[in-house]
Amino acid sequence: MSDAELPVESLPIQPEPPESSSLELEPPMLEGRGLAKSYRVGGQRLDVLRGVDIAVREGEILAILGKSGCGKSTLLHVLGWLDSPDEGQILYRGRDRATVGATERAQLRNTALGFVFQFYHLLPELTALENVLMPSMITHGALTWGANRRVARERAAELVELVGLTTRAKHRPRQLSGGERQRVAIARALQNRPEFLFCDEPTGNLDGQTAEDVRALLWGLNETQGQTMVIVTHDAKLASQAHRIVHLVDGRIVTDREPELVEQVEL
Repeated sequence: MSDAELPVESLPIQPEPPESSSLELEPPMLEGRGLAKSYRVGGQRLDVLRGVDIAVREGEILAILGKSGCGKSTLLHVLGWLDSPDEGQILYRGRDRATVGATERAQLRNTALGFVFQFYHLLPELTALENVLMPSMITHGALTWGANRRVARERAAELVELVGLTTRAKHRPRQLSGGERQRVAIARALQNRPEFLFCDEPTGNLDGQTAEDVRALLWGLNETQGQTMVIVTHDAKLASQAHRIVHLVDGRIVTDREPELVEQVEL
């Protein structure tokens, strides 16, 4: 059985992080306190998050690791302001989500928070470049798009080049491979220069080498640009390369640790 297939409970215990960890010295940019979330399914209440406390610091890659159904995607959506908790607080740079109006929350999601999903969610009628442009188009709207179009297109073209798809910029999603679609999705998430990148199983729908290529791209963004990331995954080997791993079991955090960083882990 590979490491990626090991149950969360059987993963080896990592050494404690050094007391001088630079990430520990930084106050959290994003914090969740006492988060609870439940849904009604067939008349029954399903508790998905059960009192979760979590913090994300600037410049770190935080992996949320757990089995399917443990609540990790729900936690990502709550942290990313896509959903609201039933109980608890979400603090963004010390500001409580509950005090922010709907319009400002939408603006913040579009500019400060970037999202990458397992199934890409690209618009099929748009080219790769046009998909990357969408966050800028939403930001500026019809009234100011004309004045900002050139700068936005330059930014999108730079990102398409960054993810290695310049020659595929005019292709539509159906003409792209799974790995290429995910690269377009990553570029789109970066278009508005977000402070956070939230990734929900970003390699879960990709084969081995393609998954490694996407992982290398994400980690490169952190190394070269200091991009802060929260990555949800069931892959223990992928998570082991993050700065910190949070294990989620049945809606509760059971461990929160900083594994020893290694120069290269071959997947």
